[in-house]
Amino acid sequence: MEKLCHAILWILEKSPNGRTRLDLAKLLYYSDGVHFQKHAEMITRGIYIHLEDSPYPVKLNEAIMFLKEKGHVSATPVISAKGVQGFNLNFSQPLEGLILTREEKRVMRKVNEAFRGKVVDESRHYPNLYENYVVTPLYEAIPFDVARINTKIHVFMQKSLLNLSGKIFRVLFERSPE
Repeated sequence: MEKLCHAILWILEKSPNGRTRLDLAKLLYYSDGVHFQKHAEMITRGIYIHLEDSPYPVKLNEAIMFLKEKGHVSATPVISAKGVQGFNLNFSQPLEGLILTREEKRVMRKVNEAFRGKVVDESRHYPNLYENYVVTPLYEAIPFDVARINTKIHVFMQKSLLNLSGKIFRVLFERSPE
């Protein structure tokens, strides 16, 4: 969990407006995925599960609680005309003994720059990682496998749109081997 805490703090430090919990989860997933594609290992070395709204590190809540209790992270409410619309996590102070390598920071910087504001259009920036998450069944571990994640997961034969709970997904059909 130590590597996860350092990755969280690094992302929050580079995000002047803070990040929501879900945006943070997505940034961690894409950072781990990009690093995995190049080095066959994840930065945080954690497990991700497929939730309804994002890929989610299993230990994220525990790490946020630890960082908040120790004063490294603060949570501020996002207030709009409709009231409190969630919370932003903000960097407060560094954790001693940063253990991220130069390459890990470079990958995380690249992902963070792709999503300067809210994390949207992931399928445009990282289509294979997005697809790896979307095709994983709900509430199951998202696999990180060298044979699967470095390439397109499906051979695109036909595309259509699927609307589930107000979210639009691109459905890909694969031609079965004959």
